[in-house]
Amino acid sequence: MASNHKGHRKEREYLDMVVEQGMVAHRVAGSGRGEDAICDIIAVSSTGEAHFIEVKSRKKVFYTKQHLDQLNDMIEAAKKCNAKPVLAVKINYKPWVILDLRDGIPNKV
Repeated sequence: MASNHKGHRKEREYLDMVVEQGMVAHRVAGSGRGEDAICDIIAVSSTGEAHFIEVKSRKKVFYTKQHLDQLNDMIEAAKKCNAKPVLAVKINYKPWVILDLRDGIPNKV
């Protein structure tokens, strides 16, 4: 299976999870394909807090320079919009790890 199919599947899985939690959410079309996409999912809580969510699915966690740049760009865009930047990571055979990136990107998950 192509990695982008797995990524899309995990994005939809996470989207379903946030909707079940009562958020209004939408998967961003074309995310990951160009420089214009800020994140994979935009969600708004019942209190009105916006979340910019980047979803990663991995065999093990690692960040390439491209991913770090992408996450930093999302964090900056979230600051401009007063939104919460979130990284949702699904490692094979492990539960989701959800990280609030307002305090920066962790060295390791």
